[in-house]
Formats: sequence, C-alpha cells, structure tokens
Amino acid sequence: MEATGVSLGKAALGGALGYATSKAAEEIALQLGVERDVNFIRDELQMMQSFLMTADEEQSQNKVLATWVNQIGALAYKVEDSLMDFGLHSEKKPFWGCIPRNPGDRRRIAKEVKQLRAEVEDVSNRNLRYRLIKESSASKPTVAEEQASIAGAAMFGINEARFATLEHEKSSEVDLHQLITRNDVNLRVIAMWGTSSDLGKTSAIQKVYDDPKVLKMFGFCAWIRLMHPFSPQEFLRSLVWQFYGNYHDEVGKPEQERRVGAEILANMEKMDQRDLARMCNVELCRNSYLVVINDLVTIEEWHFIKKLFPDNKKHSRIIVSTQQAEIASLCTENPYQVSELEQLSCDQTIYLFHTKLQNSKQQTSMDGVRVAMHDTNDKARLATSEEKPKAMHASCSAEPISDSNIVTTTKKNTSMSTGEIQEEDQEPNNAGAEKAHNPTVRKKVDRSRTLTLADGLLCGRETEKSFVIKLVGQPDHNQGRKVISVWGMGGLGKTTLVRSIYRNQELGGWKRAWATALRPFNPEVLLRDLAWQLQNTVQEDPARATTTGVQKKNVSGMKLQELKQELARLLTEKKCLIVLDDISSTSEWELVKQCLDNAERIIVTTREKKIAEHCSREVRNMYPLGVLKYDEALDLFIKKVFKDNIVKTDLAPAIMEQARVTLQKCGGLPLAITTIGGFLATKPKTAIEWRKMNECISSELEINPELMTIKSILMRSYDGLPYHLKYAFLYLSIFPEDHRIRWGRLMRRWIAEGYSRDMLGITAAELCRRYFDELLDRSMILPGEGIDQYKQKINSCQLHDMIREICVSKAREENLVFTLEERCCLSKTQGAIRHLVIGSNWKRDKDVLESMLDLSHVRSLTVFGEWRSFFISENMRFVRVLDLEDTLGLRDHHLDQIGQLRHLKYLSFRGCCNIFCLPNSFGNLRHLETLDVRGTRISELPTIITDLRKLQNLHADDYVDRFGVRVEDDIVDKYQGYIDRISTGKRCSVLLSSSHVFLRPQVLDAGLNRYDIFNLYRFQERNLDGIILPKGIGKLKALHALGAVDVSGRNGNATVKEFGELTQLRKLKVGGLSYRNINELWSAIADHNQLQSLSVEIGDPNEDRNELDGCFGEGLLPPSSLENLALHGKLVNVTEWIHRLQNLSKLVLKRSRLEQDDAIQAIGVLPNIAVLRLQFNSFMGAQLHFQGSSFPSLLVLWFDRLDKLRSVLFEEGTMPKLELLQIGVCTELKVISGLPALKSLKEIQLPKNGDSYFNEILEVQKDGYRYYSKIFEVQREQVERQVAEHVRVNIVD
Repeated sequence: MEATGVSLGKAALGGALGYATSKAAEEIALQLGVERDVNFIRDELQMMQSFLMTADEEQSQNKVLATWVNQIGALAYKVEDSLMDFGLHSEKKPFWGCIPRNPGDRRRIAKEVKQLRAEVEDVSNRNLRYRLIKESSASKPTVAEEQASIAGAAMFGINEARFATLEHEKSSEVDLHQLITRNDVNLRVIAMWGTSSDLGKTSAIQKVYDDPKVLKMFGFCAWIRLMHPFSPQEFLRSLVWQFYGNYHDEVGKPEQERRVGAEILANMEKMDQRDLARMCNVELCRNSYLVVINDLVTIEEWHFIKKLFPDNKKHSRIIVSTQQAEIASLCTENPYQVSELEQLSCDQTIYLFHTKLQNSKQQTSMDGVRVAMHDTNDKARLATSEEKPKAMHASCSAEPISDSNIVTTTKKNTSMSTGEIQEEDQEPNNAGAEKAHNPTVRKKVDRSRTLTLADGLLCGRETEKSFVIKLVGQPDHNQGRKVISVWGMGGLGKTTLVRSIYRNQELGGWKRAWATALRPFNPEVLLRDLAWQLQNTVQEDPARATTTGVQKKNVSGMKLQELKQELARLLTEKKCLIVLDDISSTSEWELVKQCLDNAERIIVTTREKKIAEHCSREVRNMYPLGVLKYDEALDLFIKKVFKDNIVKTDLAPAIMEQARVTLQKCGGLPLAITTIGGFLATKPKTAIEWRKMNECISSELEINPELMTIKSILMRSYDGLPYHLKYAFLYLSIFPEDHRIRWGRLMRRWIAEGYSRDMLGITAAELCRRYFDELLDRSMILPGEGIDQYKQKINSCQLHDMIREICVSKAREENLVFTLEERCCLSKTQGAIRHLVIGSNWKRDKDVLESMLDLSHVRSLTVFGEWRSFFISENMRFVRVLDLEDTLGLRDHHLDQIGQLRHLKYLSFRGCCNIFCLPNSFGNLRHLETLDVRGTRISELPTIITDLRKLQNLHADDYVDRFGVRVEDDIVDKYQGYIDRISTGKRCSVLLSSSHVFLRPQVLDAGLNRYDIFNLYRFQERNLDGIILPKGIGKLKALHALGAVDVSGRNGNATVKEFGELTQLRKLKVGGLSYRNINELWSAIADHNQLQSLSVEIGDPNEDRNELDGCFGEGLLPPSSLENLALHGKLVNVTEWIHRLQNLSKLVLKRSRLEQDDAIQAIGVLPNIAVLRLQFNSFMGAQLHFQGSSFPSLLVLWFDRLDKLRSVLFEEGTMPKLELLQIGVCTELKVISGLPALKSLKEIQLPKNGDSYFNEILEVQKDGYRYYSKIFEVQREQVERQVAEHVRVNIVD
C-alpha cells in the first residue's frame, strides 16, 4: 500500500510543481508580494518529490512512513488547488486596464500563500521529528550496487549462512536471546545487517531488549541511535544519561529515579567530553552492560565507540545495527560466524555477525540452531562439506517435483493436495528420507508465494507444449545456441508448461538443468546450482576428471572464475538444455548469459515481453502464453472441483450457468481457475452456493485465505511496476468491467491529468504510448480488438478481470478512484476523492452525492449510464476531466453548468446524440485542451470557441460517421415521428404541431425543455462533411488535431485561409472542398512540417472541375511530413507528386477515378507505404497489375466497390510483407491470380454474397442476385485454390 501511496503522492506533487514553477505563479507572486513564500513552497515540493521517488523503490511496510507519504500527497493536492485558483485570478482583467476587479482577492490569495507555506513547513518538520527519510527511505540499490552487495555477501560469509539454513529440514532462525545470554563472561559484539534495508531489525532487537529476564542479567542497559555527523560528546551524554536513568539498583523506586536523573542531567550540562568519558568508564568497569548501537555507518565511528567499552569479564554485550555488511563483519572478533536470523520477505533477510562458538566445526549446532562459520582464511572457506552443493541447489533450483502427499500453504493451516496445486517453496513431508538419495527434493527460499500446477492439471496446453518442444528440437541437430522465451502474465502456468516440456521424453538425450532466479538475484548462486546439477547428469570420463583435477564436491568452494570455467567445460561435454525460471529483468539475463554461451538450448520464463525479446532476440523463438479458451477452462474447472468423478454433460443447467459466471471472472487464467475450483471442491456443489461465491468474489479474494494466493501472485506484477506506471495503471480502474478502453481516449485523459508532459525530444503523446506499450509488455493490460495497421500499434485495451480486482482495490485504498455503483460501500471513503465514477447501475441518489462524499478535490468525473443535473456540484471546482462519452439523457440545457468548471482540460460528449449546440459559458474553459463532439448533432461551433487558446484537440464527425451506432433514441427521429403522426401534411398543420412541441417539450421526452426544442429547430439536419467553424479559428495556435471541418458554406473560404496560421497541426480532416478553395487549402498547409495525418474530401465528386491535385506543380505540393493521407475526390496528376511523400505509411483513395495503373505503380515505389485502400471507384481500369519489387513495405491491401475491375494480378516478388488482403464488393471481379507470390500472406477476407446494402437492392432482382452470388463464389474458389494451408480465408459481412 505504501508503494501505491508513494506513486500517487508523486503524481500529485508533479501536478503541484507544474503550477508552482509556471510563469503564471511567478507573475502572481510578484504582484502580491509573496515571491519568497512561493519559491519556498516550490523548493520544498521538489525535495518531497525526490524523496517519494526514492521511497517508492524501497516498498517497505513502515507505517509511519506510509502515513507521512499520504500527508504529502494530500498537501500536494491542496497546493495544486490553491495554485490553480491563483491562476484564475491572473486571468481576470482589470477595469479600464488599471483598476483591479476585486482587491479583496489579492489579500485573500496572499493570506492563503502564507498558510500554505506554514503547512509545507509543518510536513517537512515532521521528517525531522521522526527521521523518516533517513530511517525508512533508503533507495533500492542500482544493479551495480546490488552486484556489489552480492559480492560482499559472498565475501563476508552470508552465502554460507544461507546454505546452512537451507541444509536444515526445519526453519533455522537464530535465537538472538541465546546469543546474548549464553554462558560466556567475555565482552561479545553481535552485529546485525539486513539485505535490503533496516526493516525488521529494530523490532528484532527490541524484542530481546525488553525481555525482563535479559534485563536482570545486566546492571546497565542503553539504546543509542547515532547522530550523523557523529558527535562523540552527544554519544557519551546519551550513554551516561541512560546509565543513571536505567540503573538496575534504582528499579522499583520511581521517585528516586526521577531525582537522580534530574541531578545528573543538570550536572551533565557542565561536563566536557573528558569528564563524561571518565564517568562512563567508571560505571562500565563496575557493571555488566547491554548496549544497543543503532545506525553505525563508518568504521571510524566504531573505533571510537569500541574504546569506551572495557571487557570487564562480567558477561557484557554490545549489539550493533548497520546497513553495511562490511561494517558488520569488522565489529566482531575473527574468526566470526554469520547466522540467518529471519527472512522477512523475498527481498529482506536479517543476518547476525558474531564470534565463533567454541569447539565448532564448519557447521555448528547451538540449541538446535544451525549457523555457518566464516574465517578470514580462504582455505577455511573452501573446505566446505559435501552437503553444501545440495543446500545451494536447494536455494535456487526450482524444477518442482510432484508429490502425492499433502503440503501446507504459507498463510494458514490450509491444506491442498499437491496432486492438484503445489507451492514451490514447500518441501514434501518425506523429504528427510528422500534427500539422501534424491537431491532434487529441496526447500526453496525464492518465489515463496508462487504456485505451479501439477502435470495432471496441464489442461488445454497441448498446442503450446508441442510448439515449444519443436522449438527445442533434438540434441543431434547442430543449430548453435538458441534461447527460447515463454512469457505472459502471472498465473498463466508458464512454469508448469515448461516443467512438463523439461520432463518430456520426446526431447531425447538432452542433459538438463533447471534454476529459478532468487530474489534478490544472485548470479553466483544460480551458476553454482547449474554446475552442480550438470556434474550429476553429465557422465564424465574418470581419467579425464583426474587429469583436470576438478572434483564434483568442490563446486561450492570454487571462486567465481573457476566456477565459470567449470560450467563452460560441463556445457561443452554434452548437449545441454538449461531452464532459467522467472527472470524479471534484462540485467539478470546479462549477468549470466556469457557463462551459458556453450549451452545449446536455454528456455527462459518471464512475465515481460521486453525481457523475452532481449533474451531470445528473434521473434520466432518467443512464445507468448495466453489464457485458456472457454472449453479448456471449463474442463480444468470441472476436473478441479469434481476430481474426475463427473462429466460436464451430467451437470444441471443452473450449475453450468454459475460455472460460466465463475469462468468469466477467471478470464481463462489457470491459477484463478484451479484455486477457485479447489475452494469450491470443499463446498456443497449447488448452484446457490456457487452463486454466493460469484456475488462476493471481490471480497473473497481479499479475506479468504484459500483465495488470497491469486491476489498475492498477481500483485507481484503490480509491485514490479515503476512509480510512473503505478498511477497510470490504477487510473484504468475508472472504466467498467470488460470495457474496451480506446487508446486515444486514455492517452488524452492521461495528458489532461498531468501523467505525461512534453519533454525534450519526446511529446506527451509519445510518452503515453511508451506507458501503454510497457503495460502491455508487462501483461498488466490485454490488447483489445483492432490494430492500427499502418503503425502496427494496438489501439485499445482491456483489463483482465482478476487484474482489475487488484487495480480497483488499490485505487480504493488510496482514495484515488471511487465508483458509485450498486452495493458500493460509502463507509469506506475517507478523505477527499480524486476521481469520481458514476456507474450505470447506481440509483442516482442526490443526497448521497452531495452529503456523504468529499468532492472538493475531485480531478475527474466519468459518467456511465444516465445523466442527472446534480452530478456537477459547486464543490467540484478543480475538475480537469469530464468524460460523458455515451452518457444517456444529456441535453443542451445541462451544458451551461459545465461552463463553470474553469480548470477543465478534457471534455467529451462523444456519442451523446441529442446535443445540438454548445453554450456561450464554454468561453470560461480557458484551460481546455481536448473537446470531443463526435457522435453528437453539433454542426456548428460558437464564436467563443476562438477564446480557448490552449485547445489542442478538436474532434468532430464527417457526414458518414455521424450516422454510426447510437446508444439512445434520437430526438430528431422522435420529433419527426410525432409531427407525422399528428399533422395532416399541410403547412399550417405542421406549424401548429411544432408550436405544440415547443410549448410542451415533454411530449417528446421527459428530459427536454424549450431551450432544447429551440436548438432542434435551429440546427436541422444538414448534409455536412464536418462542423462549421467560426471566423478567428486561426487564433488557436496550439491545435494539434482538427476535424472533421466542413468548408462548403458560410466562413468556408476564410476558414481555409486560417488553416495557414495553425502551424502546430499534426492531424487535419477537411470536407466540402471544391475547385473554388482547393488551391487555397494546399497553399495554407504547404509549410506545415509537423502535419502527419491529412484527410481531404471534395464536396461534389460529380463536378468535373473539382480536382484534388490539379494545381500541384513544382511550387505547390502536399507537406512531405505526411504519414497518413486520405483523398476523396478526382485525381489527375498522381505520378507528378506522389513520389515526394517518402514518409507516407497509409494511403486511402476514394472516388479518385484513376483509369490507368501507372498511378498505382507510382504509389508502389514508395518505400514506407504499409496500408493501401482503393475504394468507391478510386480505380476505373479493368485490371490491377502489381509488378515485381513494388510495395516493399505493404502490410494491408484493401480494394472495394471498384465497379469496373475484372482481374487482379500479383507478380512474383511484389508485396513481400503483405499479411492481409481484403477484397470487398467488386461485382465484375472474376480473376484473381498470383496469390502464391505473396510469401507473407496470413489472411484473406472475402465478402459474404455481397454486403447488406447490395443484398437489399438485388433481393427484388432475383436474376441479378444469383449472378452476383455466383461471382462471389468464383472469387472464393480461386482464392482457396491458390493459397497455402497457413493462410486463413475468412468470409466477412
């Protein structure tokens, strides 16, 4: 939870800093005389931001730190809110240019700045009081630091402690109490060090320090935290004070203790360092003492401290806590021992450095505790027992062994059969008996919460298994080293699949070794483990082994260079198959890959696509493991629940329906299916019982120990996200279950929220794309339907249901996202909500929204379902995103209140088909960056739109798109139906009916008022190719995307000319052009060197003078930066200019009326053209002839409605990369030849007896219908006869 809070606090600070460092804030500060205060706030926020970036990497569970992080986040939002308000103040222009509109605002704002500074200071001082940054926010080490730490671990004997622990059948946690109280009169120093941070060390020491039995043994106890820089005098002062305050003789006499303490404190103020040292020495020589020294940093500090403590032969002890292994080793006597005290997590283990026990050998048992001895002598380190390789093998080898016995899960005493699911960290009950002859039975310290499915439950993976086995091949095939990567989200069963392949007899004579990466990653331990396994599998020539002098038992004692040489020798002896399970970063692979150069086959499992690409290098050696299909998931579920005692056909329909609901929640994830199935196997097998589980599955995942494993496994993926991706991911919880999230919508929302900003060399949109792709590569989101084919980018995503449960849970914990929906729990909301979502099934209770929720910090409002006017509250002053896409019941008269959201950056009415007009109040939205009116009936924008100088994206429909799918009843259709129903057809009757509707709008719809009807009259349906823009659109200099715009009527020519002022345009869509203004358009945009996408449409394609390219010549050409070009209209000069567009990736031609294929050949020369669409008589010739070597980069070819096309010919060598061929309704097309020449072709799409439009026309002409049906059958037969087996032929509507 803390890591999430850190990420969200970082996001909030980013927004606050953005405002604090802006020129507007600087200007206001100068005007109000609070410049120093604003600068102070800015500097403090920068420090907090740096701290949060550091704290995020640590991910500790320190509750105090988590609280402070939350306070920083809340303060950041408050600062941002205030600075946003200050920005509004600067926008208010004074009367007559000199008189302030409201002098009281100046005083109020100045006062608020002072208060803000005080609050920032208070939060900063909280760190000084609790020393939060120093104590709890040590940054996670870099790769280099981590490797140095690993090397240090080996040097100081820590690995030996791990091996000693692993060799024991039971947990071997060291009892610190015994080390302190053991019968040894000499002064002993015990040093404590943790692998990751200070987490857990203080608690471990405190437990012993507070033990009454320990206190009775010592006359003097003190606990001292060192100050930095180190102050000897303060150290002595603290020691003396605690000596008198805690002196054993005074126990039981509180009044006397207070008196003695007060007297000593008064005298200590007068003492210098020499007096304090003398006084301290006297008492330390006289008494036994127990002293805890916390946060020792340098050996110089220890040299000073050590001199103060005499060895008085009174059983005295010193406990030193440090963050450096080297310091810990230097504090104890030589030879010393290193013991593992406690493993708190996969990243944090606590070790004790202490003096060697008397009469101990390499491994000594002390009251049942196993410890490892480390001597500074290398020979002692090398002289390890033969058991150590087994321990090392146990530490990182993870090739799990099925066992029919019962094992216990790590949470509670809940048992499950390993014949079904087995925890990899569990050791079989008979391990002790087997270990002597079966070295593969072992206990693991890594992936302690990862489950694997037993082989018997490897359902539905036959295809995947066969594919990977073919990739591995046989050892007698000399192919050199091949790295095969199996990747996918957690819980898919990657380890289970690879384990089944690893054991498969089809692989023949491979010599095999399996290792799982430890956390923290230790390449030396992994390599030792592989060498040990290979030594036991590779049969060596005894004589050869004698001459080399390398013995199997010495692997664990080898130095790193010797180990690498031994591993290289073993890998060359035989053809070896190596499995590296759970590689989590490219750096881990880089650390071991050179040592595996001689391995013929390596299989890597990982969660991230990027890591798979890095390891395998070739796409053909990567296998993305997906979820199970429904039938396979159902088989696995039934097998898990009923133990093969029933078949699905015997199940009642009610049971099958609940099973379907369960599997929909599981989303084909084997981990979820088996875990939930195992849980239901212990319950009554009734539909009622299963329905109860389905209705509360979210809560069950949180609280049910048997199901919590699912969340813990999937949480690993979330925990591994960098801080900037955490809040971007949690933001996705805004969208409902199974909702397809469009890339463009998400990207513009992220930018509006401040999650992405323009940086040097990269735009905010490009940075968002990186975030999106990385979430895809990490399997945190799933690709939705549809791909941007010319960019080969996924353009939508979805959340897996189980991943979404984590996303929603985390977002709710942090008050980041709150969704008002059926059965939502309002009592859990604490504090201000950042993002409010109104679900479609919520009852729309006004009292709940206004009285039970704190909406003062709401940054976004997203509505699904029906709109209500009370959704926008006066408290929502800081809303930046208002997303009303596909909202029902939104009417024109509701929009005026939106104009009061002055900080709005993103506003979408997309799909609100009953909106006709934007109100003048929208002129207040001076910060608006995105306005989306697609799917509405808005045909003209008001003049006030030209005041929105920060507008970057203005989206509207053209005529065709305006009649897409609508989510609610159309008011225009209702109105027309009503008029037709009550009028007699006469003009006066129509006027009376219209007047009746105006006076009583409720007859059409309960949500209408007269203003809505008035707009309906004003903006009757017009056949426009976009929206009409007002004069002055050239003022919107920040526009990046504009369209569709109609320039056929009023203001059209003026609008075309003003396009020349919009130099930042990346995307432009214009319709309604004619010979009167087409030249002006090309002239206006000729120098727009950032324009990437352009769509140009002629208003009347039947007018011969309307030529799109008739004016092109040497002095006038389209911008060379274009990547996407759509031309709807007559073309006469293509060969003269198309070759200039070398960056073009996508070309769409409609009604171009090209008669010769020379234009097609000219297009085919373009080096980057990936998508070509020829539609609606864009080509009027009889044959399309694609010559060899043309279209070198084409991926998609689509031709449709080419009425005169009779044949298509593909020459050998043409379109070498073509993957998709789409053939639409071409009613005269009878010959398709040369398809075998398309070497990369994967799919061909053909029409289904013509589309619905043609079917309706031809239905009344039976002969014509039969003729065209025959044409389509001929096309299909020709295609199927030519294509290879791997090419899919699909019939589409």
